[in-house]
Amino acid sequence: MENWLLKRAQLSSDQPALYFQDHTLTFKALANEVQEWAEKLNNLTLQPKSPIGLIGTNTKTTYCLILAIQQLGHPVALFNFRLSPAELLQQVQDAQPSILLVDDTLPQWQKLPGSLSYQALNQQQRQSYPPIAEFDNETIADIMYTSGSTGRPKGVLQTFGNHFYSAIGTGLNFKLSSDDAWICAVPLFHISGLSILMRSLIYGLTVYLEPKFDAQRINYLLQQAPTTIVSVVPYMLKQLLATLPESAHYQSKFKGLFLGGGPIDRKTLEICEARQIPVVQSYGMTETASNVVALNFKDAPQKIGASGQALFPVQLRISPQGEIQLKSPTLAKGYLHQTAAFEQKFTADHWFKTGDIGELDTQGFLYVKGRVDTMFISGGENIFPNEIEAIYSHYPGIQEIVVTHQKDPKWGAIPIALIIPEKGASLTAKALTDFGREQLTHYKVPKAFYQLTQLPKTGNGKLNYAALNTLELVKSQQLS
Repeated sequence: MENWLLKRAQLSSDQPALYFQDHTLTFKALANEVQEWAEKLNNLTLQPKSPIGLIGTNTKTTYCLILAIQQLGHPVALFNFRLSPAELLQQVQDAQPSILLVDDTLPQWQKLPGSLSYQALNQQQRQSYPPIAEFDNETIADIMYTSGSTGRPKGVLQTFGNHFYSAIGTGLNFKLSSDDAWICAVPLFHISGLSILMRSLIYGLTVYLEPKFDAQRINYLLQQAPTTIVSVVPYMLKQLLATLPESAHYQSKFKGLFLGGGPIDRKTLEICEARQIPVVQSYGMTETASNVVALNFKDAPQKIGASGQALFPVQLRISPQGEIQLKSPTLAKGYLHQTAAFEQKFTADHWFKTGDIGELDTQGFLYVKGRVDTMFISGGENIFPNEIEAIYSHYPGIQEIVVTHQKDPKWGAIPIALIIPEKGASLTAKALTDFGREQLTHYKVPKAFYQLTQLPKTGNGKLNYAALNTLELVKSQQLS
């Protein structure tokens, strides 16, 4: 396919492409600014086709640099600046970028080997070059690392073809066009943020890029700006509801909230329905270049709790063991330096094993139950922590809950719950047990509840299951 940025600048030169901090760039202006950055990058000594690393916040410069790296024909290796020094260094060493571009607001990472600040890059002389004429479907567009919630993070090799078919699936589902304006308050180094950038090039839609998630600011944009969609994860959705006055309504062009990043409790979705705020749930992962399953605006009210149906380019099945398996042109090309690990993710008939457990209803709507590696067996019964956590998320005074298990001589394993309470909340094991027995089958009710001040998280903010399994629980933490 013809270079996406240049093609879009030709087709939609005067259309707004990027809105950042009250300043708008048209596609023509964006393309010009991107070419300036690309010429400065071209003045550096870069290994042909080698990755260019990027550690950046959500700014216009970061946005332009991602596009500039594409223009030079290099993959961009995107790194999460929230990681610990050891985690980030491990990923940089794995990616082996020719150079590592670092945001000026992140001086702690400018000491990494091969790093160059945005400011230092901006001082480079411009050296002209021929932009890549075509974006081949099989060419690696970027390297994006998994969260590492169940082990060592892997560098996922995403191609231009992956992003194109992902955008097509989302576009057909949402009926996207150049009239849409998508708020991006999720990080550009995550697939949720990068996919918005890609959709903008393919559909000519406007991106409202936000430096960070601010619930009041997002609510303001949804009420006052001609925005149509915003990507959110569960905690963002809850913050939007908490800061939106009950009398307030989003403006008429608003289509809905696009929800990903994990399960959401039914109570929150019911609040959104009552307030006439459409929420479209989805399911996807880094390896699938964003969502492969999603609801649409028509079905969302009738299918609360479902992740949706497989999007147009995607085939989906449930294995006899209950695992969600996929075939899709959005599937990544592999893991960087870990070919065998990626090949192990496929069945003998070449379906991708997601590692998630789910079920399909008679209409083909997917309901995700949990991870294969978090499921456990108690007395011969399969237990999915996500199901129990969703029930207890309704309980007053619980800020966060994680259900895991401990060995038991009689049942093999029994469920236990780790709870972070809300400030000032008083929780008792008896009340929590009684609540569970009203909502759950008896063997799913946690047999012990532990009150903690924090849970182990990865640099991406997801629960670190590997650390959770080694967490030492003491008697003083157990609720009585």
